Amino acid sequence: MPKVYDQDIKLRAMKLWIEGLSGPKIVAHINTEFASDVKIPTLYTWAKQHNWNEQKNIARTEAIEQIKESEGQRFARAQSEHLNEYEGMRHKAESALGVLQFDRAFDAAKVLDMSIQGERKVMEGMINLQFVQSVLNILVEEVSDTAMIQRIAGRLKALVSQD
Repeated sequence: MPKVYDQDIKLRAMKLWIEGLSGPKIVAHINTEFASDVKIPTLYTWAKQHNWNEQKNIARTEAIEQIKESEGQRFARAQSEHLNEYEGMRHKAESALGVLQFDRAFDAAKVLDMSIQGERKVMEGMINLQFVQSVLNILVEEVSDTAMIQRIAGRLKALVSQD
């Protein structure tokens, strides 16, 4: 009769599997943590029976999408807001140049120039963000190690937040 293991042991093993640990390392962790005697073939049987590889792929995809969406959306929103503000400044300066609502024409020209430069900077940032997102997509498609993807995503997130 096959040995029955506690559900907590199986859940912990699945979590470690999804995190990308190897079979022997998972067994060592489980046996130490739960004072059990799980064997490697038992672990692989659980993984096959409960589709852990599919769960691992789903978890990996969800984590990557979350990282891409949250950071990408935040930067896209901020850049869109900045672009709108600069466009507003440019439009006001353009119309003010025609009727000289500024005290001096120089002031209107200065605001116009500043707004154009600001729009260019924001657009450059959008191009850079698109490049980073493209690089991230390539990494996601090419790298299969979940732990490595998480480390890369963390480093990219830190890099982007520095800017």
